[in-house]
Amino acid sequence: MSFEKAWPDSGELQRRVVIRLMTDSANAAFGIDHVVDAGIKRWAKFEPLIGVAYWGSAQVREEVTHRVWVRWATGTKPEDLTKQHVIDYPAGNRRFRVVRAVNVNDAQMFTAIECKDLGALA
Repeated sequence: MSFEKAWPDSGELQRRVVIRLMTDSANAAFGIDHVVDAGIKRWAKFEPLIGVAYWGSAQVREEVTHRVWVRWATGTKPEDLTKQHVIDYPAGNRRFRVVRAVNVNDAQMFTAIECKDLGALA
């Protein structure tokens, strides 16, 4: 994962998001319900990925559409985030699935999360 700069500038984490664990549960109609936990609220910065970054991810079927930056902390460390996690952005009415997360420059200050846009919140 390459970064144009080390991390977000002061004041760039302006979007309120909720990071949630999403699990699948069988229902009585022989279908599957997606169940999400209460999650943790964090301030974040969104970057839509375009050009080489997007096409590079599309070729390996990951289809990363956005990079989300959050402060490195309990619950937002790369080892805390899996592909079962989603990021809800209520103000934008969007949900994103976590594809991968990284400790930016190994500095333990920010986590950059590459995500796929799942569409509107239900």
